[in-house]
Amino acid sequence: MAEEKGPQLAMGTPAEVYLVGVACIGIWALLSGIGGVTPNAIPIVAAILIACGIPTMILGAIELRRGDILFGSINMVFGGLIWFGLGFIFMTVVYFNLPELNVLAFFLFGISLLFVLFLYPVSKASKFIMVAFLVLAVGLALMGADLYDGIPKFGEGIMAVSGYCFLVFGLMVIYAGTVFITNTVCQAPKLWLK
Repeated sequence: MAEEKGPQLAMGTPAEVYLVGVACIGIWALLSGIGGVTPNAIPIVAAILIACGIPTMILGAIELRRGDILFGSINMVFGGLIWFGLGFIFMTVVYFNLPELNVLAFFLFGISLLFVLFLYPVSKASKFIMVAFLVLAVGLALMGADLYDGIPKFGEGIMAVSGYCFLVFGLMVIYAGTVFITNTVCQAPKLWLK
């Protein structure tokens, strides 16, 4: 008996990179202190990160189901480690009034390493996204370096530079998501993404 096939699943990555891009713009505001954003915004940022984690994990599962190990794995790392991980750490710090964030530095260094390790396989899909990942890896490492002493310096020095890395990365992946969707809908390469 022939195996029954269900409907073909569409690529989930464009939706995921839109989530990532917008969340990174919010992270930029927190880390850089732009527009008067202060650490009092941490609960809001944490809630957004956790909210982004849910669909990101679902979209990662869709990509893996479609057989895309690269973007499926990347989506799962974003959903699990970055969105849920950082979101819950920020919530824990705020609600339990923990004085130190230095353990977060080590998580950030580890996540940064993952994005460095993703560089080669991602470069096979897109050099543009590879550069975006490099920017994110630098931003994560800088954020970790700022938190190494356990005292975040939002809006200052290394933390502010880290925030701008998140902004650049966020804008790059929003563009990439737009390329995926536009070129798919138009059934032709209308926007550039090498």
